[in-house]
Amino acid sequence: MTVPRPLRVVIVGAGVSGSGVAAGLVRAGAASGFSAEVELVDPRPSPGAGLTYAPGGDPRHRVNVPSIRMAAVAGPPAGEAKEGEEEDFHRWCLESGVLEADLAGWADGLHYPARSVFGRYLDERLRALFSAAGPVRVTHRRDRAVAARRLESARGAGFVVELAGGRMLEADALVLCTGNPGPELPGVLAGLAGHKRVVADPWAPGALDPIGRTDRVLIVGTGLTMGDVVSTLLGRGHRGPLTALSRHGLVPRSRPAGHADSWTDFTADPPAGVRDLLRRVRAAVADAGRQGRPWTDVLESLRLQNGALWTALPIEERRRFQRHLRPWWDAHRFQAAPQVARLVASAQTDGRLSVLAGRLVGANADADSSGTRGDEGGGLWVLYRPRGGDALTGRTYDALVNCTGAGHGASFGRNPLLAALTAQGLIRPDPLGLGVEVDRQRRALDAGGRPVTSLFVVGPPTRGSLGEVTGSSEIVPHALAVAGALTAWRHGMFPRSP
Repeated sequence: MTVPRPLRVVIVGAGVSGSGVAAGLVRAGAASGFSAEVELVDPRPSPGAGLTYAPGGDPRHRVNVPSIRMAAVAGPPAGEAKEGEEEDFHRWCLESGVLEADLAGWADGLHYPARSVFGRYLDERLRALFSAAGPVRVTHRRDRAVAARRLESARGAGFVVELAGGRMLEADALVLCTGNPGPELPGVLAGLAGHKRVVADPWAPGALDPIGRTDRVLIVGTGLTMGDVVSTLLGRGHRGPLTALSRHGLVPRSRPAGHADSWTDFTADPPAGVRDLLRRVRAAVADAGRQGRPWTDVLESLRLQNGALWTALPIEERRRFQRHLRPWWDAHRFQAAPQVARLVASAQTDGRLSVLAGRLVGANADADSSGTRGDEGGGLWVLYRPRGGDALTGRTYDALVNCTGAGHGASFGRNPLLAALTAQGLIRPDPLGLGVEVDRQRRALDAGGRPVTSLFVVGPPTRGSLGEVTGSSEIVPHALAVAGALTAWRHGMFPRSP
């Protein structure tokens, strides 16, 4: 009797999404004898960490979820953990002494360690998992996938994936886990690209090094990345004035003490529009307050149910959410770690940091306060319209840091693999322009809107189709679902594309 050859899977991206899929396949193999050869393609040295949790990052950058609730596929599988192992990351932190060493504890007894600590944990656990003997073998290829094409053979449709180093990988299934696209300067600042005092990508190595300690710094964007930049600059002894500007001037809400517990169900009768959703959320928050529960219990319900709520909204309502409610959702959903929230609040109180609400309307490099070009090395002249007003305000800064988030608009053009798949009609952008359009099984939709059975997408690129898939607690279930789908597909239990 012939033994089926292992399923060949190429996973592009080894962050939480990609490593989660690989770990799920390893677990499936250990449980059922399912065999696979998994190529995990990512140039970074550590699996699991990605950009967000990269080891060696600034220790001032904190996880914004208590360690006891950090979801990680690297620990024991659900239902098989021994007592205390469900909280594997927190237990690892206690055993390694990192919680005490970096004062991660907070007044409510919860811990918010550095994000790089979570990266170290993932690296340690995943390396052990991937190196263990078993029917699923995982190989980490430190390279970049630059192209892929459909491969038709007697065994069925698959892919050939080309790496930057020249290697070609054949795959029965391809899983895209490319994460968030890199930041790009807002259109009004595009003329400043390449300026030595303009930081287009604050996550690039050494990006903040050119900023002097007394520089007047404009931070464009007031979300979590702004808090990280402020933490880094103040931690380095920065003494100059910091100004953060965004359209609404909303900063991440500080996480209240204690756990947030899901409290109400919005999915029994999903709202068909954002107005109805907003009305019901406000009513739930008011009701929670009357019963002595924090608003974060309502938000926890929304976080857990967001996929069902999002897919129930018509596309026009999703667009309306993006236009009007997204900044408010982000400020409440992505709460700051207590250490960062306290630092930002303290900097605002003592005048080191000003947070402004307004819209950028113009910018000049090397200009004086009149807006005309000055001597070499002059300031950056920025013009904005304060929110709720008509008059324009202009100010001069010595440096500018872009904290506007992922550059979704250019993701397909900047990523050669996505561009190649799009050119072949195998994937298409979602209608909101946030990533790759997928169906509810996380299969990519081709140019004609048909699911491609052997092509999956996991993580932030599915945000436009499936709702919020950003934090590890949202990503891990999606990664495990795709691992389960690949296992089922291997056994002939997954529908093929038309």
